Amino acid sequence: MNHLKFSLSTYTIIFLISFLDVLHDWEGMGGLNPHIMVEIAMGLIALGAFVVLMVWSVQQNKQLKTLKESLSSTQKELSESQLQAQKLMGEFSRIIQTQFDDWKLTNSEKEVGLLLLKGLTLDEIASVRETKEKTVRQQASNLYKKAGLSGRHELVAYFFEDLLIY
Repeated sequence: MNHLKFSLSTYTIIFLISFLDVLHDWEGMGGLNPHIMVEIAMGLIALGAFVVLMVWSVQQNKQLKTLKESLSSTQKELSESQLQAQKLMGEFSRIIQTQFDDWKLTNSEKEVGLLLLKGLTLDEIASVRETKEKTVRQQASNLYKKAGLSGRHELVAYFFEDLLIY
């Protein structure tokens, strides 16, 4: 914005100097002549540049105001969407935990189940839980048996198939 103020000030000064010079030359040279016409043209050019710059500045300020309003509205919508997403994730987690409880899973089986739903491999789950892969494999097998599912794909489908839109 400082560039704009500087430019507007410069054009104003050029116009005023040209205007004063035209008045001075008019009196001294006794009327209109090519020199005065050039100075009038320079003054009008400076005045024109000032007007164009002012109009452009007003338009830019309007656009900036519109963009700020749009940004504010978008940020509000995003914030509301994030809150809604957090609520939905919390509700989805409660649904999963309730189903795990209905299946009468142990805490270890629940933990393995959540990690399976997140897409971790048995080896990764063993690493995260600091247990052997064989233990994780057995806990996953117990989970599938209690849930009446044949494996990881059916476990994931059990919770996610209703979320998919055809």
